[in-house]
Amino acid sequence: MGLIEKITAAIEASLNHRGYEVVQVRILGGKRQIVEIDIDRFDNCPVTVEDCAKANHLISAILDVEDFIRGPYNLNVSSPGESRPLKKIEDFERFYGKDVKVELFNKILGRRRFCGRLLQVERNTDDSVVYLQEECDTGIGSVGVPYSGIKKATVKRF
Repeated sequence: MGLIEKITAAIEASLNHRGYEVVQVRILGGKRQIVEIDIDRFDNCPVTVEDCAKANHLISAILDVEDFIRGPYNLNVSSPGESRPLKKIEDFERFYGKDVKVELFNKILGRRRFCGRLLQVERNTDDSVVYLQEECDTGIGSVGVPYSGIKKATVKRF
């Protein structure tokens, strides 16, 4: 298990218990490492400065006890912003009906990028499918993309 996975596993339950979700963890190198953690609220309200301060205090205490990071580091906790990354299949289910941008590893219908309204998530044992209603006048209408084929996806929240 890598450092990012260790940090995520260590902080996730405590943050979830307080109504926050870990969206992503990043570590930037240098003399003094920077640990960046994006959080979101389960109630879909915007993340406030107070939310970030509470989460920062909690995460800092956990990281100090676990001692995953050798040497000095800075901890930055923030909102994922207006274009929130969709990382898990549950993220796609949560933002049903919202406008999303999806980038694929391989082309479907001659394209790697799709923008549109999230219509449906179909969970399958082999691979789930995410359905979008195209927002542009491409003539495609709706398109289903395999979840495993998604390289990057974001939702426009506000």
